[in-house]
Amino acid sequence: DNGQVRVLYLHENESLGPAMARYYASKLWGGETYFAQTDSHLEFYQDWDELYTNELKATKAYPKSVLSSYPPGFQKENGGILEGKPTPGARLCTCEFSSSDVESKIIRINTGVGYHGEEERPTQIPFIAAGFFFASAEFLVDVPFDPYMPWCFMGEEIMLSMRAWTSGWSIYAPRNNWIAHQYRPGRMGLPKFWGSVGRLFGRPGPGFSNQLQLKLIKRVKYLVGYKDCCTREKLEEEGSELVLQEVDHYGFGNVRTREEYLEWAQIDVDNKKCHRTEWCNTGSLE
Repeated sequence: DNGQVRVLYLHENESLGPAMARYYASKLWGGETYFAQTDSHLEFYQDWDELYTNELKATKAYPKSVLSSYPPGFQKENGGILEGKPTPGARLCTCEFSSSDVESKIIRINTGVGYHGEEERPTQIPFIAAGFFFASAEFLVDVPFDPYMPWCFMGEEIMLSMRAWTSGWSIYAPRNNWIAHQYRPGRMGLPKFWGSVGRLFGRPGPGFSNQLQLKLIKRVKYLVGYKDCCTREKLEEEGSELVLQEVDHYGFGNVRTREEYLEWAQIDVDNKKCHRTEWCNTGSLE
């Protein structure tokens, strides 16, 4: 009643996938100082918000800093993983170009070396995880969520990372885990978001959703710099220029360049290789 909780309810067929859900959620911001994005099915440590706020302030780049991680998992209804002393956080240091046909060689993020427990402050990482990040709400002004990625599942993390970094934000791994996620593997038989796509278009099964994603992922590839498929000229030639809608507004910042990010994160887009980032794994960059 006093406005502390704001909710947008949508029918599943109108939800348009995870990337769009994040866009909608960002529009619920009501002037709060901080912004947190999480996946569902989470456990929260007592006073988690205060803990992450203090961790954010401990970063050298504060207030232009982002905390992000892949939370540890639990399977039981009440996982209990957050009871007692929190577990050390892990850095998002590595990536790979997916070999899956559906994911179409998009960049996937992986966890690197974890903290040892003696670090004086959080250290920098090159990637933001869509499943959890915490930042000053100014982030929403500098890096507005892209509303032109409906039904897009892969690619949002590398885009968010590059857009934030080029806009002058530095990314950090929190030193402790104060949230945990109930990961739900396919064998549990739970509904998947592509089922909504099938019902919306009358095309059951994942096939049609996969076709949509292969089209939409070209927006990400254009921005990241996949010259083999997704330059503006090639997209216009094949009639896919629709994926470039307002791409400059929802593209990179002007503090750092795309090329500087790719070199810093050790990503070779032309040869589809991610190299080891020693500075991230050793925690040498504050």
